[in-house]
Amino acid sequence: MKKKKGILTIFQPEYALFWLILLAIIFFWIMQPAFVSFGNLMNVLKNASYMALMVLGLTWVIATNEMDCSFPDVAACASMVFAWLAFHGYSVLVSFIIAMLSGILCGVLTSILVVRFKYHSLITTIAVSTIAKSVAAALYGGMPLSVPVIKSTGFYKFVNSYLAGIPVIFIIAVAIYAVLFIIQEKTRYGQYVYALGENRVAVQEAGIKTGKVLTGVFITSAFFAALSGILMVFVVYGSGQPKMGSAFFLDGFTVVFLGAMVMKLGKTNVVGTFLGGIMLAIVVNGLTQLGASFATSQITKGVLLVIGIVIAALGQRKNRGKAGLLKYE
Repeated sequence: MKKKKGILTIFQPEYALFWLILLAIIFFWIMQPAFVSFGNLMNVLKNASYMALMVLGLTWVIATNEMDCSFPDVAACASMVFAWLAFHGYSVLVSFIIAMLSGILCGVLTSILVVRFKYHSLITTIAVSTIAKSVAAALYGGMPLSVPVIKSTGFYKFVNSYLAGIPVIFIIAVAIYAVLFIIQEKTRYGQYVYALGENRVAVQEAGIKTGKVLTGVFITSAFFAALSGILMVFVVYGSGQPKMGSAFFLDGFTVVFLGAMVMKLGKTNVVGTFLGGIMLAIVVNGLTQLGASFATSQITKGVLLVIGIVIAALGQRKNRGKAGLLKYE
């Protein structure tokens, strides 16, 4: 017989991130009333969009109990490849395609080393990250490469526009996340991703080709990292950024692990990651308005990361009788 769900249900761990978001909004509203202005809230959503897109694929990598440390440097590499090509006269479309291919290539390299040669994904992605970072630095001597020519393109105007006051980049992110949510929840591939994280041996014994699943998640991670890196050239910087990796490494993992507090408690998932991106954007924006130091911002992100890991681990213990979000089985 199913237990009736009462009002106390909203205090379950599955709702923890919603409460954190609400408390953060209230806190910054009290400290700085301008925080809740419509314009600022839309700016929060805009900033959350590219961060959430960058780690969308990372969500599934971690769900399989693998690791990807390369995503921010893949984003940096793609942004620099795009900027370098556009700067040298190539069309935006050609520059975009080649930059995306450079990111996908990183994912292919990772998957080959992990799936075929059985190297640990942590070490492998650190190596791939180093390669991507080096390529990004080599293209323009380690300096940002401005591409003012993109401002005259239709795509630049489109991704920086607003629809009914809502940033188009946020609408794009929501649409992409909706598609990935359907894949996660309604397809065999999505089921296999989480099955790998639960019990890899059982999945292999069931005849599922785990190599194809892992190849898919690593390429997906690189794809969205590259896409985010290119979008940030249009929406944030107006230039390729070779040192983007150091800025987004902590942010990315904070977003993903905060997301493990939602829906699939203890497991990273696309709904949670999207909300985690919004949570981080709220905190960063709020602290900036309060004039907080860089150190304060980093400490806060670290605390959020710890909260996400702890609650996710508690959720796993509740659901499976043991903790171990990052434990290999």
